[in-house]
Amino acid sequence: MLKPVSSIPLHTQVANYIREKIYNREWEVGEKIPTEFELCEALGMSRGSIKRGISILVKEGILIQHRGRGTFVVNRNTISHPSGNTLLSFAESLKAQNIDFKTRVLSKEIISADFFISEKLFISVGDPVLLLKRVRCVEDEPIMYIENRVSLAHCPGLDKVNFEDEALFQSIEKCSGKKIGFSRAKYAAKVAGEQRGNILQIDESAPVLHLEQHIFYSDNTPTEWGNVWLRANRYVVGTVLLRAQ
Repeated sequence: MLKPVSSIPLHTQVANYIREKIYNREWEVGEKIPTEFELCEALGMSRGSIKRGISILVKEGILIQHRGRGTFVVNRNTISHPSGNTLLSFAESLKAQNIDFKTRVLSKEIISADFFISEKLFISVGDPVLLLKRVRCVEDEPIMYIENRVSLAHCPGLDKVNFEDEALFQSIEKCSGKKIGFSRAKYAAKVAGEQRGNILQIDESAPVLHLEQHIFYSDNTPTEWGNVWLRANRYVVGTVLLRAQ
């Protein structure tokens, strides 16, 4: 029974209750959850609160509703991206897992570096920078939205590459004649927002995993600063850690 006197709205309590059942594996992936009537009885809530709570989780991609069949925990395989001592692009990671994907370029333009980008890429304000925006799809479903900013001073001809067929890391190394050495990355949980929600075909309030990544050549020169937004219901970041001896 939920708490009607709580300051938390009833439909939010309903969503929290169902979410916890799923996270705790009491309701498994692919399983049909109780009907709205059964949830009304169990939680002591109106059908309106139950419907609104379920709607929240449908928008988050946790539940899916089938007309005439009921509401089910989403049965989708998550995609893992390694986080460890080896630097792999997302394209390289997908290929290593034998996952078929397609890349669609949303825009590719040359911009002038502002102060922030000049600081990130060790270039002067006004220097040419390639701004590349892409979406990557698996089974025709967008799973990540990518923004890259690369200094063209170090990578002449990079703006001519067809990035729907060519990978960014390999193209950078080919155009620059230098090897990519390492990255500095930060992950954070965020809300999609309207623009990225539209691109990823999820609700603007849905959670996403945001990666801010700074790529360096092996000589410690920065080459690229980028942002990646990953659908939280499709992507996980995995790692293997060795215990110190």
